[in-house]
Amino acid sequence: MHSTHSVGQATSGDSENLQGVQPPLQATQYPGQYPSGDQHANAAPAAAQSPAWLATAQQRNPHLTPEVAQEQAKGETAKTLLEFQREANRQDELKLEQEKEKTKREMLKKGLGIEDSPNGPRALVGRTLGNVQMRAIDWLWTGWIPKGYITLLAGETGAGKSTVLADVTARVTTGTPWPGEYEPRQPNRVLWLGSEDSIEEMTAPRLVACGGNLDNVIEIQGVTQQGKRNTFSMQDDLGEIRRWLGAARDEGYPFSMLVIDPVTSYLPGQKLRKVDLNDAGQLRTVLEPWLVVAQEYRIAIVCVTHFAKDTTRSMLHRVLGSAAFAQTCRSLIAIISREDDGQHAKAMVQVKVNLPEHPGGAWKFSTVKVQVGIDPCNGKPISATRPNWEELDSALTPQSMVGNARGPISKFEAAFGMWLKAHFLTTPANPWQPISQVKQAAASANVVTERWWNEHSGSYMDKQNVGGIWYCRPKNLYAETT
Repeated sequence: MHSTHSVGQATSGDSENLQGVQPPLQATQYPGQYPSGDQHANAAPAAAQSPAWLATAQQRNPHLTPEVAQEQAKGETAKTLLEFQREANRQDELKLEQEKEKTKREMLKKGLGIEDSPNGPRALVGRTLGNVQMRAIDWLWTGWIPKGYITLLAGETGAGKSTVLADVTARVTTGTPWPGEYEPRQPNRVLWLGSEDSIEEMTAPRLVACGGNLDNVIEIQGVTQQGKRNTFSMQDDLGEIRRWLGAARDEGYPFSMLVIDPVTSYLPGQKLRKVDLNDAGQLRTVLEPWLVVAQEYRIAIVCVTHFAKDTTRSMLHRVLGSAAFAQTCRSLIAIISREDDGQHAKAMVQVKVNLPEHPGGAWKFSTVKVQVGIDPCNGKPISATRPNWEELDSALTPQSMVGNARGPISKFEAAFGMWLKAHFLTTPANPWQPISQVKQAAASANVVTERWWNEHSGSYMDKQNVGGIWYCRPKNLYAETT
């Protein structure tokens, strides 16, 4: 009786049982991986049958040695694998080209151009307005912050921009009614991109002071590129913003506001490494694609910037950089100090709104410092400011708050002028009075503050020194009243 053996267990005495056995399929497909001789654990003895690849090679060249045939087989395998790789690369390139064409078509639909190169071909894009579906403006805060557009929040350093922005963000994340309103709203998420303030020490405490839900605020810390952290760029990273906004929308909890604070920190990129703030063309190149994103995802984009120091210009023209900033946005909000009403008195003024709704005035508010926690590392209190909204004052407008040539106009301007004339007309006949007495009377009548008197009273009075004492009288008092 013959004993039974597997292929790997066969001996020379049992060679007749192997005559019909074929080499493994893998050896036929990839001969270089299965060398001849006893290096292959499953190979049959050479005397029984030559490997298929060797037999084929010897048929082509009878004088070919097994060693040379093996090297040739390895070469054929490498060549085959190389062809496979080239084909895979061709498929990847084809897929990439298809994606590029798709992107170009999408950009063409959105009016963003059809070529990356500035010298590429250009074509007009148009549509018949009869096919346009009209829709109402969607406001985040009616009259102040529209969805689908860029809002510019401007002001001088220390005016209270960050405090207002924190309060707006807090109300978005909790659905708390806006100042002057009473209806709550659906809480939403905010995407936060900020570089000027520390998140741990300033931004988060402000949001807590304003009652915000920190879980609904997502901070963009930057981007990764080839395993390294890099700065976010409004030129280069718009695609990633789209991806995040799309993912949030798909999961049913979209972002309703994107904060960029300050916008000037994120303008540079690969195409324009240094953006000239006075070049309207460069700024539009960076900003206008963000308008498309705002419209596509129905999100309010709030960009923070600073006022130039030239107080002789109007608010609209004091926005730092080119007029392209003010032209690209649909709402320009200014945060200013009301110095005559106290150190912490502020106002939020709607400078420009190219939309039907207007708030109808400026919001007066004051900043209040509150404690929000204790630092667990050192036991020190954590404090932050929040706005205390007072009233919507229809008398406060960009024209009333900022003069054409002098900067801020005080509410004391007209009041003091009239009071000064009345004071001198109702006092004894001497037209000159000691300045100290006039100042004390004006302060008692609440028509001046110490600072305003020091900076502006001289514009209304003639002064002279008599015996070391300064006297004053209103300018042209009798000429104006006769």
